[in-house]
Amino acid sequence: MEDRHALWMGILCALGATALWAGNFIIARGFHHSLPPVTLAFWRWFVATAVLIPLALPHLYRERKQIRTHLGYLSIAAFSGVTLFNTLVYVAAHTTTALNLSLIAMVSPLFIVILAWLFQGEEMHGAKVAGTLIAFLGVLLLITGGSPGVLLKMQFNGGDLLMVVAALTFAFYSLLVKRKPVKLSMMSFLASTFFIGLVLLAPVYLWERGVALAPLMPVSSMGVVLYAGICAALFAFTLWNRAIMLIGPGRTAVCYYLLPLFSGVEAMLFLDEPIGWTHLVSAGLILSGVALSSRSGARTNKAPEG
Repeated sequence: MEDRHALWMGILCALGATALWAGNFIIARGFHHSLPPVTLAFWRWFVATAVLIPLALPHLYRERKQIRTHLGYLSIAAFSGVTLFNTLVYVAAHTTTALNLSLIAMVSPLFIVILAWLFQGEEMHGAKVAGTLIAFLGVLLLITGGSPGVLLKMQFNGGDLLMVVAALTFAFYSLLVKRKPVKLSMMSFLASTFFIGLVLLAPVYLWERGVALAPLMPVSSMGVVLYAGICAALFAFTLWNRAIMLIGPGRTAVCYYLLPLFSGVEAMLFLDEPIGWTHLVSAGLILSGVALSSRSGARTNKAPEG
C-alpha cells in the first residue's frame, strides 16, 4: 500500500522546485542583455557549488569510494543536468520568443513520462495518462491565451530547436536521478554533480568571456546570480531530486506543468503583468491534471536516507 505521507511530500517538493524555477525565468528575463547566457549559467552553478560543498564535505569524505566507483554515472548526470540543460535554456532565450519557450518547455514532462515508461518500467496507469493530458491542455490554453490559432502562426527557429534539446536533456537527467546508487546520499550526489558540471562548463565560460568581454561578476547582476545559484539551483534541484526519489519521475514530471502558472503569478506580482480568465481556467485544468495523475495506482519507492 502506498505511503500517503511520501506521496504528498513528493508533490510538495516538486511544486516547490517548479515555483523556484519559475522565479528564475522571471529574473533572468530582465538581465539577458547584461549577462551572456554561459556567464549566467556558470555563476549560477558557482554560487550553488560554493554554498553546498562546505555542507557536503562530511558526506563526500564518507562516501569517497562510492563517488569514485560511480564517477562515470555522476559525470553524465552532471553534464546533462548542470552543464547542458540551463545553458541551453539561456542560449535559446536570446533567439526565440517567450511564447515558443513556454510551449516547448512543456514537452519535458511528456518526455519524462515516456522515457520512464520505456526504460524504467514505470506504470502508465489511466489516471496518470489522463492527468498528464489534462495538465497539458491547461498549458496550451495558458500560452495561447484561449486562441488555438496562435499555434498555427508560430514560427520556429534555432532557439526553438535548442529548447527541444533542453527539454529532452532535463527528462534524461530526471531519469538518471531515479537511478542514483542507494549507498550514495543525495547530498553527495548534488555536491558531486554540481562540482563536475561546473568544471565542464568552465572552458565554455572562458571562451564566452573572450568573445563577449563579460566581467568576472557584474555587480549589477549580483542579486539575480545569487537567486539563480541558491534558490533556482541548490534549493530547486534538491527539492526536485527528492520528489523523484519519493514519487518517481512520472508523477514528479506532471507537477512541472505548473511552471507557466507560477510564472504568470510571479509576473503579476513583480512585473505588474495582468492575469485574465485564461489564466484562471488553465490553472484549474493544470491543478486537476496534477491531482488526477497523483492518484494511487503507481508504485512509489521510498527514498534512501541522506
